[in-house]
Amino acid sequence: MSIKKIICYIAVLVAIDQMIKVVIYHYFFNIRFDIIPSLLEFYPKFNDKYSYFNHLFNFEIGVFFLIGFVLIMQCIAIFYFLKHRKKYKINLMDYVFIFFEAGAICALLGYFEEKGVLDYIYLKPLFIFDLKDLYINIFICLLPICLVKKSLVDAKCKSQNN
Repeated sequence: MSIKKIICYIAVLVAIDQMIKVVIYHYFFNIRFDIIPSLLEFYPKFNDKYSYFNHLFNFEIGVFFLIGFVLIMQCIAIFYFLKHRKKYKINLMDYVFIFFEAGAICALLGYFEEKGVLDYIYLKPLFIFDLKDLYINIFICLLPICLVKKSLVDAKCKSQNN
């Protein structure tokens, strides 16, 4: 997949996330309803802790630390992606990168909101999340698959060289 196409996919995913949040904030912020009774509920709420772990464990990690962390992770991801994508030609790596970057960019945009990150899907009774969190979870699910595939390619290359 070309870099331009990858950037377009990332931009579309970020735009979808941001448009949903704008619509919810302006038209549906005070509305709650069950999506799947006893499991999922539409429940818009600002997360002023800016991260799931901050909220869950009552950490006091500041927004500037989170911004720095996300930027460092993005630099590492971009470096790794550009270094390995030509070597292995694993198409799945493109999607891993797309979902990671879309989630990271959406997170960064949310960190600049004064009220916090707008989350709107309540997984009862655990936590409230948004589309950005789904992007990051897709990344987390695809990454091990991609790494296994990469190790199989490495093993195949080693066996062919011997």
